[in-house]
Amino acid sequence: MGRAGQIEVDRTVKIDYMVSMTTPPATARITRKRERTRGELVAAAERLVALHGLDAVSIDDITHEADVAKGTFYTHFEDKDDLAAAIGARIRDELEAAIDATNAAVTDPALRMANGLSTVLAYAMAHPVSARALLKLRPGAIDPDAAINTGIRNDVVMGVKAKRFWAASPGAAVVTIMGAAMSAMMRLSDAAHRMSDPAGFAADVIATCLVALGVKPAEATRMAASAISERKKDQLIPQGKERRP
Repeated sequence: MGRAGQIEVDRTVKIDYMVSMTTPPATARITRKRERTRGELVAAAERLVALHGLDAVSIDDITHEADVAKGTFYTHFEDKDDLAAAIGARIRDELEAAIDATNAAVTDPALRMANGLSTVLAYAMAHPVSARALLKLRPGAIDPDAAINTGIRNDVVMGVKAKRFWAASPGAAVVTIMGAAMSAMMRLSDAAHRMSDPAGFAADVIATCLVALGVKPAEATRMAASAISERKKDQLIPQGKERRP
């Protein structure tokens, strides 16, 4: 055991030496500081946009909230729209990655829909500031042809072809589901009016969406409850007591 430990130490020293030879300590510190400052600007903008909307927030507001000089802003972003795009892309990428992981081996369109909606609503519960920022930054997300809706549109089309869903048109179904999901996200992320049972509310929204797509009520209710339960197991939904309204 002592010899193995010595070998591990020697390898660590060698790796550290190689890193120090390729990345000067001063450069590494500058990079870390730059990334930290960028992160502070993004976090500050998210908070302000969630509260006031993008149009009501100025660059001065953002730099004041982040406690950095105004010139620092332009080191990281061209303008406010560039920052907004970065925020929206980060949140969207997080959500899409989580939904893809949840639906990796799932072929049933109804279950895919339940999983996707439960992941989105769980995100609103766990990250209310980011959720509200996304909603205010992406008002066009209700557009059925928007890139952000490609996944849900594909699931709707798949479900209709398999006769698992019914929809007058794929576009109408996407608008209906996204409208419900966005409204539910706004309600779940409302810090001023906490819900007594947010997970139960999320399950009700999912069940209602599934019924709207043609799934029988009993199956929709069971599937929605199971999806929310799985998100809790995945630790995507925060635990603990919620304040009553």
